[in-house]
Amino acid sequence: MDNSLFQNVLEGIFSSAFLASILRVTTPILLPSLGALISDRAGVINIGLEGTMLISAFTGVAFSAYAQQWWGTATGEAIGPWLGLAMGVLMGILTALLLGFFHLKLKANLILSGIAINFLGQAGTVAVMYELTGDRGNTKGSLDSLKMPFIQLPDFLDRIPVVSFFFGIFDNQSVMTWIAFIAVGLVWYFLYRTPTGIHLRAVGHNPQAAASVGIRVVRVRYLALVLSGILAGLGGIHMSMGYLTFFQANMTAGRGFIALATPYLGGGNPIGTGLASLIFGFFDALSNRVGSLDIPSQLPQMLPYMATVMALVIYALQNQLTVRVRQLRSAEGEKFDASFWRAIQWISVLHMFMAMIAVFGVIIAISMFSSPDGFKSLGTQWGPGESVFRELGADIRNSRVFVTASLIGVLSLALIVINLPFMVDVERIGRHVRRSAITSALSLWLYLGLLFMFYLKTTPLEDASLPLGFALGLVAAAAIWLRLGGLYLHQERRRAAATS
Repeated sequence: MDNSLFQNVLEGIFSSAFLASILRVTTPILLPSLGALISDRAGVINIGLEGTMLISAFTGVAFSAYAQQWWGTATGEAIGPWLGLAMGVLMGILTALLLGFFHLKLKANLILSGIAINFLGQAGTVAVMYELTGDRGNTKGSLDSLKMPFIQLPDFLDRIPVVSFFFGIFDNQSVMTWIAFIAVGLVWYFLYRTPTGIHLRAVGHNPQAAASVGIRVVRVRYLALVLSGILAGLGGIHMSMGYLTFFQANMTAGRGFIALATPYLGGGNPIGTGLASLIFGFFDALSNRVGSLDIPSQLPQMLPYMATVMALVIYALQNQLTVRVRQLRSAEGEKFDASFWRAIQWISVLHMFMAMIAVFGVIIAISMFSSPDGFKSLGTQWGPGESVFRELGADIRNSRVFVTASLIGVLSLALIVINLPFMVDVERIGRHVRRSAITSALSLWLYLGLLFMFYLKTTPLEDASLPLGFALGLVAAAAIWLRLGGLYLHQERRRAAATS
């Protein structure tokens, strides 16, 4: 592989610019995710987030662009972005109310109504765009909007050691990114510290009981849908006016659907939803960075969607464990050891996460086997005086690709196999603490060792990156295992053995 290109990619990943890009690409996932969370807690999850985002994104671009024609360049540039934001959010509210009308008033099926909203957003925006611009692809050149303002931090922060790194992350971020992360705290406060938020959660938990104490269920659910429409509208505005100045057909690219899964992965609370959104943002930003390598473009593009599937699998398995824990709590009563099962739950997540990451390795190996020419950068780099061997270049290159693919595939399959028993039967973790510890810590050590090794390759310690990286990975893996509850499980095992 071209070492200079690979080195540039590594330096890009381990930089404040990469972390800043994570925040940027997380924003259009986080905003609708918070909207999905609010509507879900009220019992009417907004399935139409994708369509709502598209409608708001197009509306914001249209009004922002026309503002310059209506009030002149100077005035239009001043109020255009905010007019686009206001009208985009308004359309998000109206779209959410339309969904509420179908479901709450006409008693239509919520899922079918949401799908109809999504089709309306996808087809309706293209139809109106064609009428206004004559183009079915995008509004570039015909309706060029203005960007939302960017927040500039004080320059003196860049001269302070350590702080300068975080300055590079948060400086020059769109105001939409700041709104998104501030919204996490606001949504948390609304749901858990206001009477309306408490009523909303009560409606979602048991609408009959809520109605019996005087809570107006339909009104609360309309409010939840309106709030989800506002947040989805803000997410759509960021797509078309956060860093771009035009609308493109289907530019949300499934983010509205990802947002439907994020609240479940975050445990049904705003903080967890924010963290889950950051994970999706990380994979999205990583796919953009890795895409600069000489590999098939489809491989990095699938990372965010594979992350979605991976997260849903973990969520489903954790739900099964939660049901089992509740049964044991009811059966054992006062003898129930909550700390033990909390440790089991966290260690089980670790096993699941290790196996799910290994699935990426299997996919990469299959891609390399099926399309070795797509990974030609792994081949031998011929020098100017080696024309005699050029005819053998393709065979040697393919051989190196196959060997690399075999190593990745075998290692990934091994990681899946050794972690699988603890995923299928999580109670095995408590019965075989030592085996679980070796399996999870070994898997984590491998991943963290590679991570530290790649990081050290971007520092003056490049020559010692291999041993030092895996040494740090071993320490970090042990610390994480102990922190997740491994120490408690080990102590309980020794206590049980001494008692017996």
